[in-house]
Amino acid sequence: SGSWNRGIKCFLPTGSSGLATSDDGLTWTKVPGKESGGAILVPSDSGWDSVQTGVGDVVRVGKELHMYYFGGDDEEIAMGPGSILGFRMRIGRAKSKDNGRSWVKDDNFVLDYDESEGLFASWPRIITFEDGRPWKMFYHSFNGKKWRVFSAESSNGGDTWSRTGLILEGGKSKDAFDYSGIGTRCVTHWRDGLLMIYEGVGDTGTHRLGAAYCDLRTNKWSKLNDGRPILEPGKGPLGEWTKQVIGTPFAVSMEDGSLRVYHCAKDGPDGKMGIGVVVSETGDIGAECWTAL
Repeated sequence: SGSWNRGIKCFLPTGSSGLATSDDGLTWTKVPGKESGGAILVPSDSGWDSVQTGVGDVVRVGKELHMYYFGGDDEEIAMGPGSILGFRMRIGRAKSKDNGRSWVKDDNFVLDYDESEGLFASWPRIITFEDGRPWKMFYHSFNGKKWRVFSAESSNGGDTWSRTGLILEGGKSKDAFDYSGIGTRCVTHWRDGLLMIYEGVGDTGTHRLGAAYCDLRTNKWSKLNDGRPILEPGKGPLGEWTKQVIGTPFAVSMEDGSLRVYHCAKDGPDGKMGIGVVVSETGDIGAECWTAL
């Protein structure tokens, strides 16, 4: 509709969230939810997530699903010559006991924004470990000039989180595809470490996907593919429908060693955002490795 809750004009692909199911990850069927418009998660009537919400990640905890989402309120934030609403985002949690059909939000957010990082905290991704080490959360912020990726840890199953600092930012050269920063991203276990597929923003505003790797022995991140993009809008395996923008990647490491990356894209300002998927049969991440499914 082009607007968020209470008719506030939207400028992000967020608002409410739905559910779809699939047996193979390629053909999906929408499942109507109990919220307005068939959604499963909507903004609250008041409070920190009353204007817009978006799903960051979902993890299984015993018999429950725990959703880490973000939301924005109606605080007015100066931006350029004017101001915007819905941009003061924080990270919350909701729980489901029926495989995602219905959700109950926690009473408050689990991670507030921090002014030293930027204007908000958003798009959380969660990594858990089977050996009992602390969970990791990866999120991004924007300080008015650059998008950057930060992290937090939890030692009590996600109930509370402690910030662990900046982990990744854009290239220093204006020629870098991620010069303006790094926004949405996914993180998955990969080859004895962690793989991040991220949305990099260039100096001209073009969004491309890049990759980085974390060595868990040092917890240090380094960019892969020599710091070059692994996927570009409208190029390679990505068809014409992606020529304006690609983003919000979500990587899945398959049992056969292949790697799938789900992503959003659209072909132009009048187009509708869609979801696509590419696969690397070898599990490698170079630009030549990907095929559209």
